[in-house]
Amino acid sequence: MDQLGPNALGEVLEPGRVADCYLGLLLPPGPAGEPEAGTILIVAPAALLHPAVLQPAGSLVYELLTGHPEREADELVFVADLTGELRAWPKDTWAELGIDPDQVAQAVVGCWRDGEVSGLQLDDLSFEEARSLTRPAMTYVRGQLRGRLTARLARFHRRWLHPTSGRQPGDRFL
Repeated sequence: MDQLGPNALGEVLEPGRVADCYLGLLLPPGPAGEPEAGTILIVAPAALLHPAVLQPAGSLVYELLTGHPEREADELVFVADLTGELRAWPKDTWAELGIDPDQVAQAVVGCWRDGEVSGLQLDDLSFEEARSLTRPAMTYVRGQLRGRLTARLARFHRRWLHPTSGRQPGDRFL
């Protein structure tokens, strides 16, 4: 499944090495009366492998998300982060790989809306935070957002782990 090969430092991706990280996707604004552009969906990497997600695009995003040499457990990653990380490989852009990450994200969001994948919707992103999710150069704002959302995600996870949450043996958090 190694679609990218070694990067400039000779590192290779190990897909699935960190399967317990998360992908944050900016949700498009809905019809009037629904949350505005400041809404994010957080999903597990396995959502990228859903049959409704165009392949091999979904599996390549999965490979970069879960196999990056610097990825850590419970890390929240955005498509803009992956765009920056991709620059270390010889084919350094999505276009060079023939992949549209927005199309992959839309497919995952569609699967979530259809109830086929689990996800956590979080509102209250500021305009600047929402904008940082589409602009790889806005690393500082995205870093602040990641810190805030990671703390919220940890609280949701702790509640889910509580014996009264209703979870069943074998259930996955996301």
